[in-house]
Amino acid sequence: MATYTDSLGFNKGTASFPANVTEISKFEVKVDLAAIIAARTAAGATALAATDVLEVIPLPAGSVVLSAGCQVIEAETTNTTGTYSLGYGGATTAYTNALANNALAYGITNLANPTVFASADTIDLLFNTAVGTNGVVNVFAIVANVSSTNAA
Repeated sequence: MATYTDSLGFNKGTASFPANVTEISKFEVKVDLAAIIAARTAAGATALAATDVLEVIPLPAGSVVLSAGCQVIEAETTNTTGTYSLGYGGATTAYTNALANNALAYGITNLANPTVFASADTIDLLFNTAVGTNGVVNVFAIVANVSSTNAA
């Protein structure tokens, strides 16, 4: 298992809150596997494999994740045995656990106990069993900014 911090083939943004939003934001990243594979190949980067982790949403310090998940928006048609999980750090299934890559669906957790991030971190997409070649999954998080830098 490898963890990839690069953003070859997708734009994960930066670990900061949008300038015009100081309280609650929706962070969202579209993970298009065909584009990622093409970009990784062009860059000579290691190919993604089963059990690899892709860091997709950077979270700034002072974040509270109220809810997070992913939505398969284009089903995988080639390598259809894969599943996605979504989480952070050692809790890679905290928000979504084993969402099939071959059907349009949501994998989302409404958190009873929101996740607090005192320091910057990332929300990570885990390729549990196989990596598809043409599926697209939208990863999202509803995040509250509780950083003391916003206090009046």
